[in-house]
Amino acid sequence: MIILNRKQLTKREQLVMEILWNSEVDLSANDICILAGNVSIYTIQQVLQRLLKMNYVEVSGIGYNKTSITRKYKPAFSQADYITKNINDQTSYQLASNYIRFSEDISSLDELEELIKEKKKELKG
Repeated sequence: MIILNRKQLTKREQLVMEILWNSEVDLSANDICILAGNVSIYTIQQVLQRLLKMNYVEVSGIGYNKTSITRKYKPAFSQADYITKNINDQTSYQLASNYIRFSEDISSLDELEELIKEKKKELKG
């Protein structure tokens, strides 16, 4: 899912999103607080509420934390989608060019080549 017109995140928002993007499981505010290190649970909860309002995260379910019920969160879109929408076309081109120049993974380059061929066909109509 590609998200259009997303604003840049604050440091705390970025921290929470990085934790969620890097997790293979959905996380509670307490889980995020533990992984964030020196950030209070109150701050994490405030950040999660802002991210929910901005549609950056979604409530994915309910979990249990010791004796209480807690919400579990997951990112609403991938880190790659976020980065793509927050860099300009020139930077995107430079990143792609550099990846191609310095990559030694033939299978990745083959996949990129196929994507380029498909996109060219799509644009030509």
